[in-house]
Amino acid sequence: MNTTTKPIKRIIPGDKIIFIVEDNEVYAKSLQSFITSHFPEIIEVKIFSIGEMCLMDINRNPGIVIMDYFLNSKFDEAHNGIEIIERIKLQKPLTNIIVLSNQTDSSIVLEAITQFGCTYVQKDQEAFNKIEQTLKMIFSRDSTPPGPWN
Repeated sequence: MNTTTKPIKRIIPGDKIIFIVEDNEVYAKSLQSFITSHFPEIIEVKIFSIGEMCLMDINRNPGIVIMDYFLNSKFDEAHNGIEIIERIKLQKPLTNIIVLSNQTDSSIVLEAITQFGCTYVQKDQEAFNKIEQTLKMIFSRDSTPPGPWN
């Protein structure tokens, strides 16, 4: 009998699809380009200018959503990032969410982290590098065998 076991990859729906929810088109396209050049294994990186559009496509099961908090620069009635995160987590609780924002209100940051299990990345000159490290962490965590620690 063979006692060697192969690591089991925890399957997360759409783990090779990333959604970016960002109302700054130039920033969103720059981030999209950065991700596709650093992670060639990603099948798709799709941009949404408001969270409501992301929710309309959530059935595609993205493994990761990168979400800005402030999403009403073009559409005053657009929901903020926390409202959209809450709706994503209700529909797709396994989705990894990275909040990428200039948010300075620590209570909002804490809510995203504690209530919804998000990772927070400050939008600054190091943001793309922090996103890269966060994505690597998510991908390495998702390829570890399931156990009592997961």
